[in-house]
This record gives sequence, C-alpha cells and structure tokens, in this order.
Amino acid sequence: MAGLLDVDVSFDGTWHTRGHSSLFGAGAVIDANTGLILDYETAGKVCQLCNYNKARHDRKEMTDTEYARWKECHAPTCQVNYTGTSGGMEAAEAVACWNRSLSHEMRYISFIGDGDSSAYSAVISSNNGEGPYGKEHIVEKMECINHVAKRLGNGLRNLRKETQTVKTKSGKSVKRSLLGGQKKLTDKVITRLQFYFRRSITRKVNTSEEEMRNDILSSFEHCSSSDANPKHHLCPKSSESWCFYQKALALGKEPQSHSEMKVSFNLLPDQLQLVRKVYERLTNDDMMKRCLKGHTQNPKESFHSRVWLYSPKHLNTSKNKLDFAVACAVSVYNAGYKDSNIYESLGIPFTKTTEIYLDNKDKMMDAPLNKIMRNKRLQKELHYTPGGH
Repeated sequence: MAGLLDVDVSFDGTWHTRGHSSLFGAGAVIDANTGLILDYETAGKVCQLCNYNKARHDRKEMTDTEYARWKECHAPTCQVNYTGTSGGMEAAEAVACWNRSLSHEMRYISFIGDGDSSAYSAVISSNNGEGPYGKEHIVEKMECINHVAKRLGNGLRNLRKETQTVKTKSGKSVKRSLLGGQKKLTDKVITRLQFYFRRSITRKVNTSEEEMRNDILSSFEHCSSSDANPKHHLCPKSSESWCFYQKALALGKEPQSHSEMKVSFNLLPDQLQLVRKVYERLTNDDMMKRCLKGHTQNPKESFHSRVWLYSPKHLNTSKNKLDFAVACAVSVYNAGYKDSNIYESLGIPFTKTTEIYLDNKDKMMDAPLNKIMRNKRLQKELHYTPGGH
C-alpha cells in the first residue's frame, strides 16, 4: 500500500490492579525512535450502569420488556469492551492497535516487547493467521536490550543458588554456594557483567550478529582472565582499547597484573563452562538479530506511572475514567503540560499565571533525570569499561 510509514514500536500493557483479577487495563504503542505514543487501547470488563439495572431487574423493579429495551439502547455506550481473562487484556489491546494502524497510514513492522510477550503471538496470529498486514509483511519481534541484560543477571544469580555440602574446620557440615564467594560471582561482579552486556549491545547496534556476540563475549573472557590464563583474543586490539592487556601490547609495554583488575572472577573450568552456557543462550543468532537495533522499553514505564497518577490504583475506577486518564497521560507525555492543556477547549481563560504553572510542571518532568546525571560519581562509573585502570 502506497504512502505507508513503517515504524519500529514497543508495546506493553498495564493493569488497574495487580494479579490476574483486574477489571480494567490499557496498552500503548510507542515509537521506538521518537518516543512518541502513536496509539493506545483501553479494556474494561465491567459496566456500572449494566450492574445497576441488572440488579433492578433482579429485584423486579424493571419488567423483562423494559430491561430488554434498555439493554438495546445502552449497547452502543456500554463500557464493557472485553470479556476474556484479565491476563489476556494486553494481547487484545495489541491486536486492536495493530489492526487499525493502516487507518493511521502506518505499519508497525517491529514489535519490541518482553521475551515472553503473549501480545506478540496474538498480533502475528490475528486475522486467521494472516497477521495485521498479510503474509508478505510479517511483524518482526525485537528485544528490549534492558530485559536481555537483566536475563543475564538472573541467569547468573540462579547459578549462584546451587550449593554443595562441605565440612568446616570444626567438622560441621554446611551448605555453600558453588559459584558464590570472594573472587567468584559476587553481586558486584554480576551487576557489572550485566552492565557490560548491555553496553556491548549498544556499541554494536546496526552491525552484525557475529560482531555483537563477540563484543559481548569479550567482557566475559576479559573478566575471567588471569596472569596464568589471559583470554583477551576478543578484546579490541589497539592503543585506544578499553582492554588494558591489548592496549599495553599495542604500545609495546608489559601488561599489568590481572590482580589489579577492578572486576574479575576466578572459577574452576567446569564452573566457568556453566557461566559460558548462560552467555551462549543469550547470544545465539536469533537473539542477536532481535537486539541489533538496540531498542528499549524505557518510555513505557514513564507512561504507565503517569496513567495511574490520573487514575490512582487504590481508588475505584470505570472505563470512562480510565479513558480520560489515558488520554490526559498521552497528551502530557507527548507534548508536555503546557502544549497539551485543555483550558481553552473548556472555555477557561489561559492566564499568565496558568502559563507559568504549566511551564514549571514541564521543567519538573525532566528534573529527576537532570539531577541524576549531575552526579559526578555516576558519570565516572558510566564511562568505566572492563579492565580499565
């Protein structure tokens, strides 16, 4: 179809209450490149007016004819637009957004979501398995690189939970972690490996699966090296390399001892193989292909919190209230408080005081981030790379 704009988007749902019993939910399509919300859908499983009149009918305050006539008149404005399980709301919202994307002259060609996203499966199997755009334009699954890096951390922490029974000097039998402890997979080491994993992906965006995988594995090999067994073959080989070993060789100097590395771990060969398997599982060709564009789902977290600011989770809500809350959140998220105000639409004068107030609100939206980035210690750590001295 001519004139269509192909867009990479992320999608994620949010619910009014936790668990699998929520009566209301919402999902938004967010442009991965601009961060703008392109479309959204809300879902409601209950209509208060329906419940009220059904109760009246059950109490014989309405005749069968009156109740049937009322239901017929009420149907176009009924707030119930979803009848499945609460857990299935997200998938239904995604299908609705993808199916009407063509009417917005857009085609959502990439779906950035969680690794176990059921919404993606629902999208590609919609329209009798044809998908929203037919077999010739299949929606591609992309990974949020933050979630992939988090999976590395979870995988390594799960490995560390494995224990063995050993005897202490006093003869007492105790269970100890196989991979935990000093010079092994400590919390600090795992957190750093997770950070290096993510940064390797961002370094190799729009390259190839092989280049991205090698960059990721370079930090693993680097941090598990020792003076007796240096493993820096995947590290960059230049005088500007982040790897102290390859940098020293390029400058014709003797590399410093590995004991001076800021982040390192020392495991037995069979233990190291267990860690390697976690890396291999997360760096196969299919996973690397899904990470090549380096997209994240960061914007959706901000949007979700803004929705429930307008419709607090601890208070009762309705489909109409949720629709209003999501519409306000989308407007503010996309355009800011000042440019999205509805004062004039409501006939309320837009005074100078109002303008100053909304300007301050807009500044506050960025204030926490600016405050964090002014932290010099954090800036220094963000620029640190494996093996830096």
